[in-house]
Amino acid sequence: MADKAPFSGLFSWRSLSVRLIALVCLALLAGCSTSPAVRALIDAGGLLRSGGQPVAEARLDPRFAYLRFERGKRVVWLALGYIDPHPDGAVEVWYSSAGEVLRLQDGRVVGSTGGQTDWLVVAFEGRPAWDRVETPTSFVRIRDVQPGYRLGLRETLVLRRIAVPAGTRLQGLPAEALAWFEERAEGSGLPPSRYGVHFSPDGPRVIYGEHCLSADLCFSWQRWSATAGGVL
Repeated sequence: MADKAPFSGLFSWRSLSVRLIALVCLALLAGCSTSPAVRALIDAGGLLRSGGQPVAEARLDPRFAYLRFERGKRVVWLALGYIDPHPDGAVEVWYSSAGEVLRLQDGRVVGSTGGQTDWLVVAFEGRPAWDRVETPTSFVRIRDVQPGYRLGLRETLVLRRIAVPAGTRLQGLPAEALAWFEERAEGSGLPPSRYGVHFSPDGPRVIYGEHCLSADLCFSWQRWSATAGGVL
């Protein structure tokens, strides 16, 4: 049996042309032929063994940062390729070994490439800092979505702090160690996002997130250390 792509069943390719576009985007974003993180994933033979079973955590190269990405019963690791400077905050660009890209800014999804549903470009207006959210706070998200070339979708987000939730997929760390937030997109039909944030003297840092790109494509992610048993 041929090896399955890491996001097979998570982000399924719609066509060969979409895959080629995704790979071109990946190359333009970070020079995938030269990125050490991408090379490490390829040299390791991919993040999934034949049959779709994840490789052991011990095989992750400790030189790089990872996300533990989970949807349903499937778990894969994404490697941090590089950090893209941005006026509204640095954007982390994460890769699978099959060429999918996930872009995060302050813990929020601001781009994805290679999926059945992709958010091509995401921007915010009036986005609050995590440590300034004391009461429900509204701001605006604008996004471009594929398929369908739905451009400039504008929606109001309501962010509020919540009690420690049950049923998260957080691993290796008690949920009580983080501050928790829920973010709803009014009128979008999308389930709410949830975030687990660690507050430190260096400022807030999102450690864990749950997000949906569409009503039926939801996942969780967690920052993951290859040398500390997953705990950051």
